[in-house]
Amino acid sequence: MKKRVRRPTSQFAQEQGGYNLRDRKKNKHECNNILGLDRISSLPNEVLVSILSLLSLKEAQATSVLSRRWQHLWRHVLASTRTLDFDAEKTLCRLSNLRAGARDLLICRYVDWVNNVVEHHRGPMVETFRICFDLDPKFSSSLDKWIQFAMEKGVQMLELDLLSYGVFPRKFFPCYIFPHELLGIKKESTLKHLCSDIPSLHRCACIGFKSLTVLNFKSVDVEEEVLEYFLSNCPVLERLLVDDSPNLRNLRVVGPSISLKYLVIEQCSSFISIEICDTNLVSFIYVGCEINMLLRNLPHLVEVCDFSYKSIGDAFTQLSCCLSQLEILKLNGLLFQERNHVFPVLANLKQLELKFQANDCFILLQLASFIKASPYLQRLVLELYPLCERRETRFKKASKCSHEYLRVVEIGGYDGRASDFEIVKYLIENAVQLEKIVIDPADPIEPHYCFPKHRIKKTIEEVEREENARNLARQQLIEKVPSTVEFVCL
Repeated sequence: MKKRVRRPTSQFAQEQGGYNLRDRKKNKHECNNILGLDRISSLPNEVLVSILSLLSLKEAQATSVLSRRWQHLWRHVLASTRTLDFDAEKTLCRLSNLRAGARDLLICRYVDWVNNVVEHHRGPMVETFRICFDLDPKFSSSLDKWIQFAMEKGVQMLELDLLSYGVFPRKFFPCYIFPHELLGIKKESTLKHLCSDIPSLHRCACIGFKSLTVLNFKSVDVEEEVLEYFLSNCPVLERLLVDDSPNLRNLRVVGPSISLKYLVIEQCSSFISIEICDTNLVSFIYVGCEINMLLRNLPHLVEVCDFSYKSIGDAFTQLSCCLSQLEILKLNGLLFQERNHVFPVLANLKQLELKFQANDCFILLQLASFIKASPYLQRLVLELYPLCERRETRFKKASKCSHEYLRVVEIGGYDGRASDFEIVKYLIENAVQLEKIVIDPADPIEPHYCFPKHRIKKTIEEVEREENARNLARQQLIEKVPSTVEFVCL
């Protein structure tokens, strides 16, 4: 039998990478090994931590299940993280469609997630700590621990948003109660019972909020004593928001030592009075029922929003100390009673926002009075709220009043009613320097009455109504709006 002799590969084949079956199989095997190799995991820790730092906190934490190599890497990112924002938007959107058992499981997973992060955070400080989820009082112990953690880390921005309109409206279920004890305040006591007698467990109460600049409470039962503690003991606190706090009744913001500049009080059902005096407040926003409002000696106050149900006369009386200096004014015109009220001059007003009942026959007269009283107005925002039953009304005509500074007009709730068209027509005729008109056919939605706007699914009927209103607005207004004015229909 002849012996098989292997022929040498020609020099040309070697130089040109000629075909060789054995070499090709070897190369293929090596290629498969390369493809199966986890090259990312072989990178140094410093590089992996740098990569994880580009992800959100939740995404970085999720990598811990990849392998042992990744199990603790996210904690290195956590140590340098100064913003802890626990806003589980996607989970929230799913909650209302789940059965009770599955819903409770997701809520518990959220609590475990926050607990895990708080437990493993080894950084020296946290600048932002934000909770945004549907949590009720049964999670009070966890919430207490989270607040104390934020205090110990010298938090600068603290927000507890427990969603009054989450799975269950908190209007009918109890809210989490902010613990007096955490601040060293004895229940139903005054501020004289503070940190001097606090047990060591609460040693952070005196110094924990010295860096706090922003404080937001939403769907948290927080009482007057707690808020006044923060105002008196947080030397750099500039922004305070309280939304849907069911047992808050009164609030005093008094004295030049208080650093607060921006104050928002919304939909606190038991709220009856507020006193703001001798402070450096710049902006005050109130939304809710009519209250006793005492404002005095506020030289820096330039923005006021009073969306309560009161007459225009009462509104101007309560704001009399600051009307001449206001640059931004937002009022609820739904219940304006006086048709011939004498408006004070709003000499510095640049932006005016009004809520009107769309079919009010006096709407043009009221609007004209505001425009005459605001000679330097630049931006006008109107929200038109429809009646339950649509009807056409004969409107009182307003006298012509040329305005030389009004540049931008925005109208929400435009539905093609006669009143809607008359408002736009009046503004076009009188605002001689008008540059832009924005029309939004969507019904105005009160964000504090319902789920946040972006989580609301519109019905087919609502979508059709808006589309019809949008088409009608274009038909009515495109030819009426001068070519020098930008027309936008959302």
